[in-house]
Order: sequence, then C-alpha cells, then structure tokens
Amino acid sequence: MVKKITIIGIGNGAFAAAADLTLKGYEITLYANKKYASRIEELFKRKRIVLTGVGQTGEADIHKVTTDLEDAIKDTDLIMTVLPAYGLKKFAEEIAPYLKRGHRIVLAPGSTGGALIVSKVLHEKGKLAGVKIAEMHTLPYACRKTGPTSVKILLECSKLYFAAFPRKYNEEMYNIVKKIYPSVELVHDVLETSLNNGNPVSHPAPVVLNAGKIEYFKGEHYHYKEGITPSVAKVIEKIDKERQEICKKFGYKIIDVKDRLYKMGYVPKRETLYECYRDSESFRDLKGPKDLNDRYLTEDTPCSLVLLSNIGHVVGVKTPVMDSVVTLASSLKDENYWETGYTVEDLGLNGMNLKEIKDFLQNGYEY
Repeated sequence: MVKKITIIGIGNGAFAAAADLTLKGYEITLYANKKYASRIEELFKRKRIVLTGVGQTGEADIHKVTTDLEDAIKDTDLIMTVLPAYGLKKFAEEIAPYLKRGHRIVLAPGSTGGALIVSKVLHEKGKLAGVKIAEMHTLPYACRKTGPTSVKILLECSKLYFAAFPRKYNEEMYNIVKKIYPSVELVHDVLETSLNNGNPVSHPAPVVLNAGKIEYFKGEHYHYKEGITPSVAKVIEKIDKERQEICKKFGYKIIDVKDRLYKMGYVPKRETLYECYRDSESFRDLKGPKDLNDRYLTEDTPCSLVLLSNIGHVVGVKTPVMDSVVTLASSLKDENYWETGYTVEDLGLNGMNLKEIKDFLQNGYEY
C-alpha cells in the first residue's frame, strides 16, 4: 500500500500534487534541486501549501521539503516526478546513485518519451534493474501558483493515459497508481502514452503563428482564447492527423484531438476543434505566452514535436506540417531544434524497426 510519496519538482504541477495528495492523506516529501531552492524559500520555512480551486481545498502541511535527494527517496513508497520534459534526463542522472531495487517511479507527466528517456539513462548507469517506471500522458491538473506557498487547481484531469516500461509491469504499476489517481486509464505501452501527449499538437504551431502579436504586446496574449482562431485550429488538426498516422503504424487506438480534450475534461463537445477551444472554461483565462521563451515553444518543439517527426520518419509516416512548424520555430529562436531536440536515440530506439520497437516496449532491456 502506498502511503509515502516523494514528489520531484517545484513548479505549478508539483505544488498542486503535493497539496492535493497531502489533503487526501498521503505523506508527501517534496524535493527541490539545490539549484532552484531559492525559488521556494517560503515553503522551506512554512512547509504548508494553501490549495484553492476545484477538488480538495485547504491548508496542506507538507511532511518534508528538502534538497537532499538521497534522504527524499530512502523510505518512500513511490517517486513521482512533476518536471518539464527537458528536465527528465537530468533527473535520471541525479537520482541514479541513490536508486535501489524496488524503487517505483511515476512520471506525471512523461510528456513525449519520458519513461524511455529516464530508463535509457538509468540503464547506461547500471541502475535500472529492479526499478519500475511508469508514466501519465499529461499532468493530473490544470493549475497555477497564486503565491509563494499557494496554488489553484483549475481542473482535475478526468482521463490520464497510463503505461509502464517495460509493458510487462503495466498491471502492477496501474493497480498502484489507480488508487492515487482514479482517472488513470491503462493503454498498451509508454509509446502510446507519449503519442497522446497533447502539448506538441496544441502549443508550438499557435505560438509560431502568433509570434508577432506575442512579441508586440509583451504579455497581453491568451494562447487559446486569442491565439487559436479557426485557421490556426486547422493547422493543429493537420498536425494531429500526422500524429494519428503514427499511431496507426503501431496499432494504437486512434483518439482525435477533440475527443481527447473532451475526455480529459478540458473542452466541451463541439462540432469543430476551434469551437472546442473557444468554449473551454478551463482554457479561456489562461494568459500567455508573454514572450517566445515560453515552454509552449522552447520545450514542446524540441522535446516533443521533433521527436514525433523522428518517430514518424522511422516508421514511414510523412510529417510535413510538423516539420514546417519545427523549422519556423528554429528560425524564431535562432536554434536548430532538429539538432538539439530529442530523437529516437534518446529513447533507446536507435536502429530499431517497427517490430523491434514493439518488442522493446514489451520486454525492455535484458538483464
């Protein structure tokens, strides 16, 4: 039975998870890398997060807030990372010395390829054997910090696609996490969770297409309410169609972007994707990006969209719209995301064909 959970991260999602799970009766340790500890000085002093919004609300007294990673995980039942995609590789490198057989890690979210990225690093360091890793396709919450020690949950995700790596641990990890987050739904494997990460579909293209407005108005921009017009929504749909073609190659269930957003609770059921975004109460008041350094562009393009295109290339799916967005985003940021972004090599899939990838997702590394 899981009682003690270690949360890795100090962002909006980590604060929401720490407060929500504390109020639900779990003993939460929140770990912050020393490099970022100054950002949560008040939390170190108070060890209390005020939670508002939907679901559980109130003052959550966090069991422990620490920068000592070894101490943070030594007696834990579950390690839960709530980190951006670009932080997962570094996380794996940092935690490797302290991992032991029996440790269980859940990435919330795994973003695109997270479980495979972490597993590859741990394997190369000789620390993966006996460690079980799983991921959700997205954050369990839509949330925003409202102060140094407070956070508001705008929405609790009503559908979280979930899988373990290797797949043979699916049922075991699912049965553990289902008690913590009842909205998890087991899918075939961690590549299916990755291919249902909505961020590379919904984020980079609208930022690229609204780059002039974002820079000109310096923060007065609403990504969903203003940035996704009927025409921009059509581009998103074309990106999603390319993603669906990749899913077909692996035999995964095809979930249209409209249906996934609806099942997750983010949008109402509408005829068009534009109308879904337009009428969403969850998205309506989300302000930003304030500039082109936002994670919608600088994370979701290299860490997800590049990887989707790369996977498509491996299995014979052309992704011209994705590729165009990556190329334009690279130009906007003066960085070649095709060179700096994640590829199948980062996932440990380099040189594999479709059948070999499927076998690897089922069985993992050999020990």
